[in-house]
Amino acid sequence: MKKNSIMAIALGTVLVVGASASVTYHKPNELYEKNLHQYGTGVKDWEESKYMRLTMSDTQLFHYYAKITPPEANKMPLKVTNIFNISKIMVDDVIPDKKISMYNLMRDRASVDSYVIMNKKGEIVAEDYWSNTSKETNHHLMSAHKSFSSMAAYIVADKGHFKTSDNAGKWVKELRGTPWAKISLQDYADMNSGMQTVLGSRKGYHNWGMPDGSTWDSSMSSATGYNGLFVRDGKLLPPIDNQGDLRSFSDYLTKFATTVKPDWKAGYAYQYRGLNTEILALAAERSVGMNLAQMMDKYLWSKGGFQYPMSLFINQVNDSLASGSMNCSNRDFAIGSWLMVNDGKNWKGEQVVPKAYIAQIKKGDKRVKDAFPRVSYEKHLAPHAFYKNQWRTITDDKTGRTYSTMVGVNGQLSAFDHKTGNVIAVFGSYREHTGTVFGKLYVWDILFKLFDELEKQGIK
Repeated sequence: MKKNSIMAIALGTVLVVGASASVTYHKPNELYEKNLHQYGTGVKDWEESKYMRLTMSDTQLFHYYAKITPPEANKMPLKVTNIFNISKIMVDDVIPDKKISMYNLMRDRASVDSYVIMNKKGEIVAEDYWSNTSKETNHHLMSAHKSFSSMAAYIVADKGHFKTSDNAGKWVKELRGTPWAKISLQDYADMNSGMQTVLGSRKGYHNWGMPDGSTWDSSMSSATGYNGLFVRDGKLLPPIDNQGDLRSFSDYLTKFATTVKPDWKAGYAYQYRGLNTEILALAAERSVGMNLAQMMDKYLWSKGGFQYPMSLFINQVNDSLASGSMNCSNRDFAIGSWLMVNDGKNWKGEQVVPKAYIAQIKKGDKRVKDAFPRVSYEKHLAPHAFYKNQWRTITDDKTGRTYSTMVGVNGQLSAFDHKTGNVIAVFGSYREHTGTVFGKLYVWDILFKLFDELEKQGIK
């Protein structure tokens, strides 16, 4: 598993022979990196909020990355009607007795780069591409990637390769002999594993600006190619970070598992930590003997009706972060949620995503609903919400409207309305990471208002 050589990656594009013939591996575009240097950034610190307006489009091009190309025959036919005009939707401004158009709110105030709105039939009723993006642009998903990783993992589980009720140690050898091994993969999927503490990050690391601690530490991302690969001792390797010379995700996970203990009993409280996603995805990968790119290609991207290639950052052994290395087009971001609306079936009527998985996300259960408000600050942003299978489900208690959504820290959301089946996919480059302002803007001012207006206009 993950045997492609350093030399193969360094040479550029390589075709993977075997399970995923449409996965190719690529080196960074040196000119993109050089252009970013003019603004004081590059692959080493591209994800810092002050650089968002420069680094979120085709982000894979200044990384080593795996490219996943969907087969032409499986691409979903898309009808574009553009019958929904967001510039005519006027909403209350912060300034009393003043209105602002949804167009200006999204493009200017919320720093949205593009959006796609799709009805239950799979028709695009509105879309816009700003900040020099297009239909083909691979926008970086940040943590919205978690939901796609989860979809792929649960497809693998549905085919009998592993069970989400399995203890993690059955598949993830790095956890064996530690308390983490005895926690079920389902608790990792629901972020109920008892994980709050993460390893210490390097000095000056941004820690994502979270009110209750970082969702991951800098060594996890460095070890997996998120901040580039560099030649050391004649080898192409990740940079040395705060936890030392970690050359793979396995190295990092061993360090974590033998250093950190759970903060509370599994199932007690929800807390948002990216490593939960990594453990779920790694179990699925190992159950089928593939890396993440190969698994996502075979079980999801090649079958879901997606339009364009997507990409994942990689390190020198083809590890990819399952919690935040993905880049894709906005139309494909929307198709991800459309599959959920369509009970997991693609446009051909083939079952791709398990129907039971979607029902769990929409309905939740007592365990996740009790866990959600106990620790995480998110209860203050959306008090009537829960987290299940790497998706958030949120209800407006005033209107009763409920939607489930993927969420990325800078405004990457792909959501589906439970009542109408409408889908809204938004790619933002918002400079303030997840928090009160972000939650108000994206969750309440944009998504809920757009879903309300779509239903008001009879679009579904």
